[in-house]
Amino acid sequence: MIRFTTAAVALMALAAGTISAQACNPLLNKDFGRHVAPGNLPESMLARNNPNAPPATSIAGLWHVVHTQSDGTLFFDGFDTWHTDGTEEELGHLPPSTGAVCLGLWSQDGTKTKLLTHVDWLYDENENWTGTLNMTQSNKLSVDGNSYKGSFDAKFYDTNGVLNMEVTGTTKADRLD
Repeated sequence: MIRFTTAAVALMALAAGTISAQACNPLLNKDFGRHVAPGNLPESMLARNNPNAPPATSIAGLWHVVHTQSDGTLFFDGFDTWHTDGTEEELGHLPPSTGAVCLGLWSQDGTKTKLLTHVDWLYDENENWTGTLNMTQSNKLSVDGNSYKGSFDAKFYDTNGVLNMEVTGTTKADRLD
């Protein structure tokens, strides 16, 4: 009886998790991210509140980033790491089963940074591959180096490489390190 109850609870949790994943996959739901609120981080995590943080002149570092669609609704937020070698990773504040980790390449000219390409695999609620995401950005680092703002263009492709959705908007980020 205990094994049956444990198995039933595990199956219910798994079923609930797949409903959440379906709600966040942009290829299944055109309202991608709209039900997600940006994460509220403790102010003490932000570099601007750390008296020992060195001044930053590069986007390289760890950031909390919020992407907002052109209509003003939340697209998604996450943690973004920009490396000095020109690579970048973003962990979206999304269910992991939807493909919440993106990889990218970037270049910087002064305080302006271009995210040249940022890619992700996308999955459905049954963990089947449904397509890919390609996102580009143009960002400007603040004078103190502790924030940046910019614009993004996210394109969603099916498994045949056919574009089936495009989202544009703005990006704002706060440095964490």
